[in-house]
Amino acid sequence: MTQKRIYIQAAEQISMQQPLSQQWMVCPVFHAEPYVHAVPPSFRDYLAPNEARRMSNIMKRALVTSLKVMKDTGIDNPDAIVTGTSTGCLDYTERILKALAEEGEQTVSPTHFMQSTHNTVSSALGIYTKKHGYNTTYSHGTLSFDFALLDTWMQMQLGKISTALVGGHEEMVDSYYELLKKTGYVGKEGMVPCGEVAVSMMLSAERSASTLCEMAGITVSNSRDAAVLRKAVLKMLGKAGLSMDGITAVMTGRNGNEENDAPYDMVAEQLFGDKPRLWYKHVFGENFTASAFGAYAAAHCLAEGIIPEHLIHEADAENLPDGISSPKAVILVNHTGGRQFSFTLLKAL
Repeated sequence: MTQKRIYIQAAEQISMQQPLSQQWMVCPVFHAEPYVHAVPPSFRDYLAPNEARRMSNIMKRALVTSLKVMKDTGIDNPDAIVTGTSTGCLDYTERILKALAEEGEQTVSPTHFMQSTHNTVSSALGIYTKKHGYNTTYSHGTLSFDFALLDTWMQMQLGKISTALVGGHEEMVDSYYELLKKTGYVGKEGMVPCGEVAVSMMLSAERSASTLCEMAGITVSNSRDAAVLRKAVLKMLGKAGLSMDGITAVMTGRNGNEENDAPYDMVAEQLFGDKPRLWYKHVFGENFTASAFGAYAAAHCLAEGIIPEHLIHEADAENLPDGISSPKAVILVNHTGGRQFSFTLLKAL
């Protein structure tokens, strides 16, 4: 069966950078703090105050980024809403558990209870926008967003849907940050800051004048063997009509933690050789669903026809002081624990 073409029509973010903006491409804000909350946009431009006050921050950010891409694309009735989140509505989950522990079951807020589950974000998007089609949430640790993309990809290839609102959303609270710091997941010296994630993008089977790029393939492998991974990547490239020579750069989720970075270095060296290596977590921060920022950043770089120097890893940046002009295709690499890898292929139009 011939592979159908799928496009990323629009993508928006709320992060430690200027929200709902691509200013990070020319003037990124770098943070020295180990833990940085997302910069809030003007929520009242999108949500009524009486509605917003009953929503958690993760819900407000998800709604705003989603409403923005729907407005930008003119696709106000997507066939599917697919979300990736590892910890879900962490703030409200903590609040309800704390209330249960301190006050018993007599005074627990029903709002906190109803909005504390992982699928709250996707459900809220469906209810708020009155879209009652396919609606699901993936909670697969650091591959949560990747599986949301994979589900969307497969359903579009099967012809079951033609448009989809895909998001990666994650929030952080102080107590959970301290726990993650103790495990060494964040907060180590030399690591990028821990941040929050809100990325929404619209995927479509039809190309338009405002299309950012083509999503030309995605594959997930449960092997750490380089030969198996290479075979999976070459198969993905072949279906997209590309070879390894057609890849401009490889974008990985390096964050300055040796345990996290080693699998990326292995894949980059053994699969992609001398391809320039890109990274994004030093700009947007580390979090379980940070891979959504990688897809967002790569899509806009391909649309603008330039990969800025600050996205090129130090090992390659000195040879590319002006960035990379006219990128043709970028492969995004993500992994969880060095055991499971995802590869996403984005291609310039």
